[in-house]
Amino acid sequence: MFDFSVNLNSDNSLIIEFSGDISLELTRFILGCKQSIEQSHPNGFIEAVPAYNSLLVIFNPLGWKPQQTIQSIEKSLRSTKAVGATDAKKHVIPVCYDASLAPDLEYVANKTSLSVEEVIQLHTASEYPVYMLGFLPGFLYLGGLNPKLHCARRDDPRAKVEAGSVAIGGEQTGIYPIDSPGGWNIIGKTPMRIFNITKKNPAIAKPLDTIQFTSISLDEFNSYEH
Repeated sequence: MFDFSVNLNSDNSLIIEFSGDISLELTRFILGCKQSIEQSHPNGFIEAVPAYNSLLVIFNPLGWKPQQTIQSIEKSLRSTKAVGATDAKKHVIPVCYDASLAPDLEYVANKTSLSVEEVIQLHTASEYPVYMLGFLPGFLYLGGLNPKLHCARRDDPRAKVEAGSVAIGGEQTGIYPIDSPGGWNIIGKTPMRIFNITKKNPAIAKPLDTIQFTSISLDEFNSYEH
């Protein structure tokens, strides 16, 4: 059980903030709170959006009573339990680390005092848990990046980073799900489509799933069938 506070966030939302460091245990508890709110379905409820250490709850502004809802949610969450990870899935993501698709790979290697081969080996050696989705539709916030690969974000963000670009930013690694501006260091690219708006679940993974990167050649990248 983690301590929490429930406060008004806007004219149609509440923000539930949780104490404690970012961890899988906290993520499981936040998802339990999300599930509890969805099941109780307060008046005017639209959606609950989890983050690292908070949960945004959105309502129809004409269909809810804020103070009454806050009291109801506080009471409900006091008995909430963390969700299990029984339906968590492991996703293996192919990544091509060829220089033509990895403009910052050598830079990251230099900054971390590693060889390019060592960066690739360390990046593919870990299994990364998904903590949350955000920033962009389908952008996975992953934990577990080897400290040897930590590398500050670029001082000059790019105006366009292509979908599928695999990158390192600070203490995190991730995959750009759509074309967008971005300041992370691009160390490779996956041919896999990780965000598809036509699907019921557009993102390839959900919180508590894990991601494993596997290295592929440029020929394999170019011949990959979506």
